[in-house]
Amino acid sequence: MQSLLASLVENSDDAIISKNLQSIVQSWNRGAERIFGYTSEEMIGKSITTLIPEHLLSEEDDIISKLKQGQRIEHFETIRRRKDGQLINISLTVSPVYDEQGNLVGGSKICRDITNQVKLSRERAMLAAIVDSTEDGIISKDLDGIVQTWNKGATKIFGYKPEEIIGKSIEILIPPEMPEEEPRLLAKLRNGERVEHYETIRVRKDGERIDVALSVSPIRDNSGKIVGASKIVRDITKSKRLKDDNDLLQAQLLNVEETSRLKSSFISTVSHEIRAPLGGIIALAEILCEEEDLPESAQSIADAVLDSSKSLYNVLNELLDFSKVEAGRVNLELRDFSLRNTIVDVIRIINPERTKKGLVLRSIVDPDIPELIKGDELRIKQILLNLANNAVKFSEKGAVYISANLLDSKDDSIVIEFKVTDTGIGLSEDTIERLFQPYVQADPSTSRLFGGTGLGLSIAKSYVDLMGGEIGVTSKLKEGSTFWFKIPFTRTPQPAPKVA
Repeated sequence: MQSLLASLVENSDDAIISKNLQSIVQSWNRGAERIFGYTSEEMIGKSITTLIPEHLLSEEDDIISKLKQGQRIEHFETIRRRKDGQLINISLTVSPVYDEQGNLVGGSKICRDITNQVKLSRERAMLAAIVDSTEDGIISKDLDGIVQTWNKGATKIFGYKPEEIIGKSIEILIPPEMPEEEPRLLAKLRNGERVEHYETIRVRKDGERIDVALSVSPIRDNSGKIVGASKIVRDITKSKRLKDDNDLLQAQLLNVEETSRLKSSFISTVSHEIRAPLGGIIALAEILCEEEDLPESAQSIADAVLDSSKSLYNVLNELLDFSKVEAGRVNLELRDFSLRNTIVDVIRIINPERTKKGLVLRSIVDPDIPELIKGDELRIKQILLNLANNAVKFSEKGAVYISANLLDSKDDSIVIEFKVTDTGIGLSEDTIERLFQPYVQADPSTSRLFGGTGLGLSIAKSYVDLMGGEIGVTSKLKEGSTFWFKIPFTRTPQPAPKVA
């Protein structure tokens, strides 16, 4: 029976993979070789994150977290990268694996390549993702004013769920004293006219009247016949009632603690709500960029969408991290990891931007640092990425150096000092004094040129403080900067050498 099961696994068209709780691959079948391009010799003993695009690395942490809770992940659709660099769509099913004593030791994973299916519906999926993620209401109706489609933005603005309004007249939203408005709009649409930036009043489900701006366009079928209308709705109530909102804001500011709590909650909620659809847009843009037959103009648009989306994704991550820090919801996850591999990952992630600018990038790791140490690898990587990204961002020429040196070593603990040095624009003394405070950036002209939220270094300091370390910077204007931080780690016992 065992040999039959082994044969079924080895000959499956799907990738069947097992890994431990440190995400290290334990087994790799022929289906995995076919789908991902790596042989078993190339992957067994390596991290499964080899397959994961940089902006989706947090997925592996989520999967491991669910496995530790004994949860099974079914039919999770995501993006992975083949050995040749090609991005493919896959469907994952991951189950916890237990040893004979019932201890959780890892996970088994079944991966199915669904790239072809996704390509067939890519344009429709991209359009749906954009429509569903926008805060504007996007609505369609027929020429009798009956609602046909209703997106999340429309639900947010008007309060009606799709099932409550699709199939009903759009006049449910129009104040009763304005009965002539909808017939007038429909008459224009029947004549093929477009209505742009039309400001009016609508009624929400709860009876509240809101100011809206409408843009309405005729919808034509394949023969060119007008069969309905698409409508984009924006709530402009706040701009219309700015004075009332300002009075309310002043009242809220009287309670500083409550305002801070609401701000953190708002940032966290908005970041979570935007990250999911934005991740979909990034993935779809990456797929478009991989298309060989894409017209040059479309390729340029796809590149611009990808770059802008990734920048926004990084901003959202900083806002979400900052809201967690402010709310005290950051917990350390200590585990054994290879610092050398972590620094290699950091260099791999920042290397494309470094290459664009023609900068030299070097890393130096003290050979006395043990191969494995225990600490929060994710936080260390986030801090190094933040500092290294800043070094690349603020350097137009020269080099960026990342180093790790062993400062102190005891029987069961060590202290490591990290440094990120650049040859960039440098910092003034008054900026250095307040650099690790939230929202602090360099002078306004520099901020406009390079962008940024001013939160990254504050987040880095919070993580360093949480790990019992310290952080600082030395810098001079036009002479570059060196950011450093020191972290204590637990020494991982090394296996005893085998005696021949």
